[in-house]
Amino acid sequence: MSENTRMARYHSAEPETPQRPEENAPQPYQRRPALARWVAILVLLFTITIGLKITVFNANYTAGVVSRSNVGQKVINQLNNKLESLGVNGSPVTSGIAQPYLAQGIAQLYGDTATTTVDETELATAISTQAQTVGVTASTAMTTAIAKEAQKLAKATFATPAMTQAALKIQKAKTADFWLLIATVLLTIVTVFYAFSVHHVMASLGPGLALGGLLTAIVGAAGYFLLPTLIPTAGATVTSLVTTVGRSGIAVIIFAGGVEIVLGLLIMLGHHTFRKD
Repeated sequence: MSENTRMARYHSAEPETPQRPEENAPQPYQRRPALARWVAILVLLFTITIGLKITVFNANYTAGVVSRSNVGQKVINQLNNKLESLGVNGSPVTSGIAQPYLAQGIAQLYGDTATTTVDETELATAISTQAQTVGVTASTAMTTAIAKEAQKLAKATFATPAMTQAALKIQKAKTADFWLLIATVLLTIVTVFYAFSVHHVMASLGPGLALGGLLTAIVGAAGYFLLPTLIPTAGATVTSLVTTVGRSGIAVIIFAGGVEIVLGLLIMLGHHTFRKD
């Protein structure tokens, strides 16, 4: 017993074994690649859905594209021919002037409620200015008649049987895009709360943006070249118009993807530098 007691006192007098440095060191930073990949998918879905909503499925944007296409130019030429028959030469009606009237017809195509009237000031000013140039008086009755003719032509252009048939599919695609956007927003909100709870907001945002932007650019480029083959069988005019508008919107989406790649890389660089400091 005495020997055991002496050994116990001896060991009790020994200094405590120091903890290993790695036990006191902060836990190494753990990445969450799965969260970053999920953010990339959300970025892809959000960019495509919101991009389509503000471009392809936006009557004003689409009217701007259509006004520069063969369909829009046909309407513009008819209006200028009408003015020429009234003595106003020089083609005062341009793409920009015709755009609001075309937007009415496109809103009808999309199933939206179009405004009943369009501000005729720009059209009236263009006609009056050109009329003075050629020495003709442009009365209010003339400009009002041309404005009504523009609305009539625009609506008739998008009321053909081929356009009406395509309108049903376009409206379905627009509705699907809207609900996918709503679902993406809800998933994004849940993901933001989760990222804050695990303290991986910036760590996942940078890689997610960069990867999501890359996926957006890839999907957009594929859609840009494959779009004509994805359009259901329709008339040549409808196919050409949908391709023109669709490619214009996809180009915007691809550009947005490139911006997201740059932002993602900048966030990753800033986060890495901040962690080192």
